[in-house]
Amino acid sequence: MKTSFILSIAALLSPAAAFSTSRRGALEKVASASAAAAATLLVGPPANAAAGQEAEYNQLVELLKARSDENKEANANYAMRANKMSERDFKDAKNRRPKLIIVSTSKGDKILTKEEFSTLDRDGKIETKYGTRMKQGGGEMKDYNDITYILKD
Repeated sequence: MKTSFILSIAALLSPAAAFSTSRRGALEKVASASAAAAATLLVGPPANAAAGQEAEYNQLVELLKARSDENKEANANYAMRANKMSERDFKDAKNRRPKLIIVSTSKGDKILTKEEFSTLDRDGKIETKYGTRMKQGGGEMKDYNDITYILKD
């Protein structure tokens, strides 16, 4: 409702409106439009506009409720998942970035290409170990940024 009055005032202030009438006529139009806008703001929008906004709001609420009901089971399953930042989400984090991967062996470290590493990992010859870090409140947790790959003999 406010925007329609603002647009009507803006239309009155446009150069085309100013050229089509005299300066005094344009000022009178602006004053009357401003008074009408102020009266509407003080009194409130007409009842039918409020009813229309209420109906629109109710439709939105119903739509959101229906969407929530559709996703209820999926949301409950996700909420029940204990470890939302699990190992499976980060298993290939280091594998995605570098072209060469360092793997620890009994004879020292070995550098493998991404393809060699993937082949050995699929064959189960690579063990992944995660470091630990301290939580803010105390205690330890897995650090998925500190990954060590170990080649099994």
